[in-house]
Amino acid sequence: MLRQLAVLVLLTTLAGCGNDGGGSESQAGKQKGLSLSVDFDEPLRSGQPVTWKLEVENGGPDEVTLAFRSGKDGDVSLVRGGAEVYRWSGDKYFSQGMREERLAVGEKKTFTLEEKALSAEPGDYELLAGLDSEPAPPPARRSVRVEKA
Repeated sequence: MLRQLAVLVLLTTLAGCGNDGGGSESQAGKQKGLSLSVDFDEPLRSGQPVTWKLEVENGGPDEVTLAFRSGKDGDVSLVRGGAEVYRWSGDKYFSQGMREERLAVGEKKTFTLEEKALSAEPGDYELLAGLDSEPAPPPARRSVRVEKA
């Protein structure tokens, strides 16, 4: 009996975790209208510096507050043949401070990720970029070519 009560308490607690009282539609509504794009100076060259520019735009009907749980704004990865061969954050450390960024309706904000030397071999890749926030816009994807330095 005691074990059943403990399981019931655990399940009740887990069911309430992360719920803002507005239901799942509330969280989806906050994400609605957010879009992400990624830009960089071309051409990408193996071993050379690159600055990834992640731009988030609030195209929704309401202001959105983006919550970041660390100093990491976002991430960029390069994938070839289904295998990830590069990740911007792979060799970096981030502060653990929480922060928020507000985006008014129609507002754009750019986050820059600096890389000293791109550690990807020359070739064709799928670039995936994501914002490390809650809510987060859908990831940005595009085909890219890395050239020999």
